[in-house]
Amino acid sequence: MVDQLAPDDLLEDAGPSTEQLVPGTRLGRYELLLAIAKGGMARVWAARQHGQRGFSKTVAIKTILPHLAEEPEFERMFLDEARIAALIHHPNVCEIYELGEEGKVLYLAMEWVNGESLVHILRSSGKMAPMEPRLCARIIADACAGLHAAHQLQDDMGRPMNVVHRDVSPHNILVGADGNVKVADFGVAKALGQMHSATIAGQVKGKIAYMAPEQIAGTSADRRIDIFAMGVVLYEATTGRRPFVGDGDPQVMHAILSGQFTPPSRIIRGYPPDLEQIVLTAMAQDPARRFPTAERMRMALEEYLARSGPIITQSHVGTFVQQRVGGVLDRRRDRIRAAANAPAPDDISGGAAVGGTPSAPQPAVTSGVHARNPAPGTPPGGAFIPRADQTGPSMVSRPLVGAPPPSNAAKYVLAAAIGVTVVAGLGAAFIVVARNRAMRDAPVATATATHVAPVASFTPSASAKPALSPTIELRGLPKEAVLEVDGKPLAAGVRAVPRPASGAKTTVVASAPGFASQTLTLDESAPSSLEVALTIESPPTHNVDLDTPQAPAPQTPQTGTTASTGQSAVPAPTHKVALPANPY
Repeated sequence: MVDQLAPDDLLEDAGPSTEQLVPGTRLGRYELLLAIAKGGMARVWAARQHGQRGFSKTVAIKTILPHLAEEPEFERMFLDEARIAALIHHPNVCEIYELGEEGKVLYLAMEWVNGESLVHILRSSGKMAPMEPRLCARIIADACAGLHAAHQLQDDMGRPMNVVHRDVSPHNILVGADGNVKVADFGVAKALGQMHSATIAGQVKGKIAYMAPEQIAGTSADRRIDIFAMGVVLYEATTGRRPFVGDGDPQVMHAILSGQFTPPSRIIRGYPPDLEQIVLTAMAQDPARRFPTAERMRMALEEYLARSGPIITQSHVGTFVQQRVGGVLDRRRDRIRAAANAPAPDDISGGAAVGGTPSAPQPAVTSGVHARNPAPGTPPGGAFIPRADQTGPSMVSRPLVGAPPPSNAAKYVLAAAIGVTVVAGLGAAFIVVARNRAMRDAPVATATATHVAPVASFTPSASAKPALSPTIELRGLPKEAVLEVDGKPLAAGVRAVPRPASGAKTTVVASAPGFASQTLTLDESAPSSLEVALTIESPPTHNVDLDTPQAPAPQTPQTGTTASTGQSAVPAPTHKVALPANPY
């Protein structure tokens, strides 16, 4: 049984204490991305399935927790879930893709549901908040459809497998952002007479508050214990409280065995009588008085919905889910997307391997299939196969290991080619040496071409100085800039200042609108041309459009009072969804 996490308690990256699996670990063709949920016996990850030609999709991966991995009983339960759920194909059942084993890690690859468990939808505000009765009836009716598909499961010979979920609860009813409802986690499911029957001494399977009396008593149990649990879920979702309570498990079990609970109409004023009758029938102490099948309970809910008002569709449910837990789903999606965009373990040295042991650094290869984990169709010997979308010099290839040796003819051709190359190289070297020796022994010519002008040699004296202009030009200033020389402004557009006399200094201030002023000190040795750059003044710290009048900010009254009278304000309702009016 896997318990979904609270909205604000999304798991961080798993560490060595949780199976030593970390994001980026590869389990077969699946890459772990983000730890999503942890329950009593398993952990669930968001993962990416890798396929041919760049295909990938998000899936859920369930693994047994380390302290239970060595327990044969829990391993059998895990395998039961894989065998049973993989045979169920229904829109309201979470699909099982495959059972895999990598090293000592046993895992299930399952359908990814972009949604939340019903328990966290009910507790999205931090406390239990009941749902609108007709909306809740829609969700439970769809869950009953998936449950009935499991109950009706047959083997290859057409014989009933008598599957019982045994752990129906709000934790195992997933509601997607699109409004689709799925029953999940058949981890304690049991096909009576087909699978194992042994249990660990003292272990009570399932959650106490949702167990049927005969399940607690240990007597014969059939699909009707799932009907009882579904009635408890319907009661809790519509009233906001559990029917059976106590200070501990013994008190809760006593309340269930005695049938002590308050009817929904005593808790919620105006509770629909037809819906209450469905709840009481599903939760009957005597299994013979309950709905005989989950399909019959679903039909009762559908009839109630048809009589009580306009139709409730899957889109209504999706809107409700978005209003209650939309923020949680968005944050989870962003974290999964960030994990998916992180470098893959094969692309970094020291990446995580199964079991948490850092893998050895891999050869630097741009892309393709590594020899240590070849894809189907990879040639023997670990040849590197570039992707179809990759061309050019970035493609790096590896030689085929174990290729057949060259023939004798090929050897002779290769030897002849090498001999020709060596002879050609020696000949070229001989020619170069002879040419250099001839050039060395030739007489040096003394004639000078008449058309080549001789280069004049000039060495300035110590006292010689370059000629300087009588003015100094300042360049690079804005068009509107003005200059002040020793406090006296020059005419607009003037950019030349008189050169100071020997031993004197001149102060020049350059300024322009929108620019910070700059002060220069010049002496007689200043160059004839200077580049001056003015700095733009810092803009204001707030962005204001001066051409557009700004509307005054609305005045928000203080919490608990109104702006005008100071009386107590009624807080706005939360998680409101537009639904057809309830005639009750």
